[in-house]
Amino acid sequence: FDRGCRPPSSAATTTMASSRPAKRTKFADDGSVDYASDFVDYLNSSASAFHCVAEVKTRLQANSFVELDERKAWDLQPNGRYFFTRNGSTLIAFAVGGAFNPTTSGFMVVGAHTDSPCPKLKPISLLEKEKTVMLGVVGYGGGLWHTWFDRDLTVVGRALVK
Repeated sequence: FDRGCRPPSSAATTTMASSRPAKRTKFADDGSVDYASDFVDYLNSSASAFHCVAEVKTRLQANSFVELDERKAWDLQPNGRYFFTRNGSTLIAFAVGGAFNPTTSGFMVVGAHTDSPCPKLKPISLLEKEKTVMLGVVGYGGGLWHTWFDRDLTVVGRALVK
């Protein structure tokens, strides 16, 4: 998903027919899936690429996807649902069709990315000026930085300790 995604057009709620809703899915009073609230919950859970991967992993597992180890041989089955992660910041999920034959079947790939424009901490980021402690950052991505002046910012991600 990308922060630019929108819920289905026409209405904020839609009835989900054949697939089981994700673990955190919200429902409207009439039993339909509240996609708008579900999407907002997803965004709030995805403050960084690491958080995004963790959230998507939880949602995939709640919907019968099986986690694979990319370093081992896979035993893919027709109608199977699978995913694997790398480094906590990359996730690849796929479903195998019912007519899957490992010797003759092809595949299709759909891709997305989780990074967004953001300020990233510099390797040596601690700054002190007039008794105020600050963190030095560098802009990552093509952000519209002038729109960030009135936003609450948070430090998210991973810290590496030697």
